Amino acid sequence: MAEIKIIQAPDIEHPFAVIYKPSGLASAPLFEGDESALSKAMEFFPEIKHVAGKKSIEYGLLHRIDTETSGLLLIASTQESYDFLCKEQKNGRFIKYYRAQVELNKNESQSCNFEKEFTVVSAFRPFGPKGWMVKPVFENSSAADRKKCGNKIYSTDIKIKKNIAVCRITEGYRHQVRAHLAYSGYPICGDKLYNPNAKPDEKMQFEAFRFEFTDPKSLKNIFYEL
Repeated sequence: MAEIKIIQAPDIEHPFAVIYKPSGLASAPLFEGDESALSKAMEFFPEIKHVAGKKSIEYGLLHRIDTETSGLLLIASTQESYDFLCKEQKNGRFIKYYRAQVELNKNESQSCNFEKEFTVVSAFRPFGPKGWMVKPVFENSSAADRKKCGNKIYSTDIKIKKNIAVCRITEGYRHQVRAHLAYSGYPICGDKLYNPNAKPDEKMQFEAFRFEFTDPKSLKNIFYEL
């Protein structure tokens, strides 16, 4: 199993950890003793275990990324910083950026200077076998879809240059970026859930490469980026 990388270790001035999670490793454990990026981080920084999170087993973990997705995770190391950062998230001041290699249609792929910028706004409903997938739901979606979706609306800002998509979100829903890209006609290369052309042994080309948030100590806007 690939190991995490420490980007920022917690200290007096930084009451949080920033780690890099490799593809194939879950962000959070399903049960005590389950291997995950969080459990590996707690081996380095046991103070994280003293933070009471939204789920007891997730301690100071502020957000998750899919197991197949590589990228940055933010973990609070004190209760004070966790509570502060949760409020920042709720107020839309924790901004996450994803980068993906996407499939283009034939005309777009033949263009050397293809660029496109747009925003997708939707609710979501569980979809597919055992509800493992999600489906964007819009005002003009079927009554059946609207009945099964939640009331909360999620937005993804997307900018595509050639075949690389950079996506920006604040609050996130499970598979939000993956589903919004696929719905828009730009499925992620190697995404076996949302891209029917993905090969069984193909790795998903998707990473959480940057986030911005207010530093709990200095109250300045800071960022970490791969």
